Amino acid sequence: MFSNIPQKRLIVYLLLAGLIPIIIAWFLFSAKLDASKELENHLWRLQEQAYSREKKQSVNIAVRNHFRDADHFYIDKTLEALTFLEPEIESLKSMLHNPNFPEDENIKKRLELLTGQGNSIVFTEGVVQSTPIFQEVTETLVHPIEVNVNDIQQILCLIEGISIGNCKPPTNRPQLLILDFKLDKKNVSEKNQVFLLNLKLLKREFL
Repeated sequence: MFSNIPQKRLIVYLLLAGLIPIIIAWFLFSAKLDASKELENHLWRLQEQAYSREKKQSVNIAVRNHFRDADHFYIDKTLEALTFLEPEIESLKSMLHNPNFPEDENIKKRLELLTGQGNSIVFTEGVVQSTPIFQEVTETLVHPIEVNVNDIQQILCLIEGISIGNCKPPTNRPQLLILDFKLDKKNVSEKNQVFLLNLKLLKREFL
């Protein structure tokens, strides 16, 4: 059968036949190499996920430890106990006690507003959401309050837990997240700026 094939062509056929096992071996090796790379990439992704999960878990543990001894009544004792616009309150009191000024009902009403519940922080609580780790509830202002720049700084200091100006927050603060913080400028003068503040918080306590 091979006697009729020219010698040169026969040599070519033999060379091609000899290349077939090499080609097959190369394809097998390439497939195994791709599988090995895919496995390596998969292991790398698993390692990254494990590291990310561990890092997130360590952050969660640190947060839980930080707020572990938080005061359940922190909002009642700090935020709801604040008095705002104290310079104006002192000015109104001076005017009322000054015999040179006639009694003015508007001054009295304004003073009653600023020193009473009408301009105090009063929160209403939403539904408590509980998990095995923490419970949280939304705290919404019952009504807007009038504040000045110093009051805003003090409120943010007590909510965020960071020192602002002369305010230093207590160490027993629960985790408070601002959901809504709206300021409307109410009155502007050379000496006094008054803003209307509306506020909503999320209070989270770890179990």
